[in-house]
Amino acid sequence: MNPNKRALQSVELFAGGGGMALGMREAGFEHQALVEWWAPAAQVLRHNAELYPELWKPDQVLDCDVRKMVDELGEPGTVQLVAGGPPCQPFSLAGEHAGHADERNMFPAALRVVRRLRPELVLFENVPGLTRPSFAPYLDYVRDQLRHPEIAPQDEDELWDEHHARIRATAEEETYRVFQHEIDAADLGVPQSRRRVFIIAIRRDVGGADTWAEVTLTHSRDKLLYEQYVTGEYWERHGIPQPDVPLRLRGHVQRVSRTGAPKDRTAWATLRDALADVPKPTDEEPPGWPNHRAIPGARTYKKHTGSPVDLPSKTIKAGVHGVSGGEGMLRELDGSVRYLTIREAALVQGFPRDYEFPGVRSRMMGVIGNAVAVKVAKTIGDSLRVHTGL
Repeated sequence: MNPNKRALQSVELFAGGGGMALGMREAGFEHQALVEWWAPAAQVLRHNAELYPELWKPDQVLDCDVRKMVDELGEPGTVQLVAGGPPCQPFSLAGEHAGHADERNMFPAALRVVRRLRPELVLFENVPGLTRPSFAPYLDYVRDQLRHPEIAPQDEDELWDEHHARIRATAEEETYRVFQHEIDAADLGVPQSRRRVFIIAIRRDVGGADTWAEVTLTHSRDKLLYEQYVTGEYWERHGIPQPDVPLRLRGHVQRVSRTGAPKDRTAWATLRDALADVPKPTDEEPPGWPNHRAIPGARTYKKHTGSPVDLPSKTIKAGVHGVSGGEGMLRELDGSVRYLTIREAALVQGFPRDYEFPGVRSRMMGVIGNAVAVKVAKTIGDSLRVHTGL
């Protein structure tokens, strides 16, 4: 945490393994509660709290259903941020697309917490599937509830579209300004292509609420391709002879060769960049590298060919059974593949090297795959603090 910033208080919902929590902590937020009902993820949060008390306290990890404890999370005015990623299965392409009707939809619970605490800032993260046309009316409803949290549902029996109509009919000046951004983590320097939607709400009495703009992107694919196949400096940095341009990239490389690399962006970080100082995995866990043990059995099959080592990783996913398929593999230049270790997947997500994942691989890969990339959370948190002056 930047010692020059005053700490702001936060409550994080659906905290998972702590990706957003770590990023927001680096941006200067102290977590009063981390709510996570899934036992393997709550175990990760509590385990690391015991190892590193400066992160958060073990008793601040609440492994229970947020729907049953809204009133226990504090009084109005006690926190400056409510953040979290309401479970995305109802809106994911891999889910059943039930949306609001899905009992796993936790937006109503998250919005109840916002109504209760009325923080200066709100940050929700979700999958891009949330923006599909079939869910557009419900997403509008979520944003309008954030704009006017004072207009609560009349009771549990009020249908969501009836509540939405009542908000629009009776609302006056907005209580919060609401913004929505889709961000690819690779464009912020994360060695992973991971698109997520972020809904940001800033209370109208906070400085800059009316002038918030998008988060500034810092990294570029064009710059990476320029350094790889025009100047060759990427390969020189890694001590590797420059390979031929892959057929699928030739048109792109020809374009950046003509136009030049963007001067206001840094090259995308690749898997090779991210893992350059990581020992090659073996059957034994090396000292100082927790959760770093080789996993046998990697193979390719249709649409599961692994992540090329000289690009950002494909999106690290939790997977239907807790372990992703091809996204969890690394593919070398010679076409050979191997599984990423738990530690390598965690590093790709931005977790610190010494942040531990106690549990079986399938569960821990699920925890990592569900997380918000740490650097993305930090970047948004820093941007919000600078813009609002909090």
